Amino acid sequence: MTVHSGGSGRRRPGAASAGRAGKTVGIAKAAKTVEGSGNGKGARGGRAAAPAAIVIESRIEDSDRVEWRREQIVQAAVACFARAGYHGTTIKDIADSAGFSAGLIYSYVKDKEDVLFLVYLHIFETYQRHIPERLLGTADPLQRLCTAVRAYCEAVDLNVGATVVGYRESASLRPELRRAIQRLELETNRLVAEPIEVCIAAGLVEPTNVELLTFRLVLLAHGWALKHWHFAGRVTLADYIDDGLRLYLEGMLTPAGRRRRRVQQARAQKAAVQRRPVPGSKR
Repeated sequence: MTVHSGGSGRRRPGAASAGRAGKTVGIAKAAKTVEGSGNGKGARGGRAAAPAAIVIESRIEDSDRVEWRREQIVQAAVACFARAGYHGTTIKDIADSAGFSAGLIYSYVKDKEDVLFLVYLHIFETYQRHIPERLLGTADPLQRLCTAVRAYCEAVDLNVGATVVGYRESASLRPELRRAIQRLELETNRLVAEPIEVCIAAGLVEPTNVELLTFRLVLLAHGWALKHWHFAGRVTLADYIDDGLRLYLEGMLTPAGRRRRRVQQARAQKAAVQRRPVPGSKR
């Protein structure tokens, strides 16, 4: 997702946290599957650094309750922001949508901007949870790249409304929150960039500007949300992903990569046929 720039900030160690005691909880502990570092490049299987020194305060000490309530607040906020926009939505609107009082919301956040920030954390937490889960057990470099892109699109599909809100409302965040979200975006992009780098090293993908290709593939995923209103009734998510991968892979694979891709497609088609129920059989 494109976050409007508010200037660049230096990375500091820390994590997004909730509660007066600074506990990291649920929705406010985004980026838990990729290890973060000073340059935003994460190692596989680790834990990403969440936005630096950003504390979303809560009057409630029970971290499980904070997580539960904030999930409710975020879901209600996404619906309200999508309908009326950030500036056209009040805390009372969000409370009414969630089914509780405005006073209760203030037990879990300081203001409406905190709520918008939590929406972004929810989006990136979904990406950084879903993509590594889908990559588990996949060793082939080209298959990992295709799986990472597919998983990114699937994660966007889980958060269509939030993704659209994220594109539209990032300028409403104060600069330090925008910078925190920009760092999370770059960390999340490593989940796609690393498979590209491995494919290049293995001679399966032509040498290219990895960062630029990564953003193009990420935009493919985000495009599903941004044009969901049009394509949802015309094409399945699986077909959208397959067509996008075909268009990108044709221009970036080496001859060895194309051969590898053909073998993988043949295996996938064979597996699909084997899974198809035999007419008249009881399953």
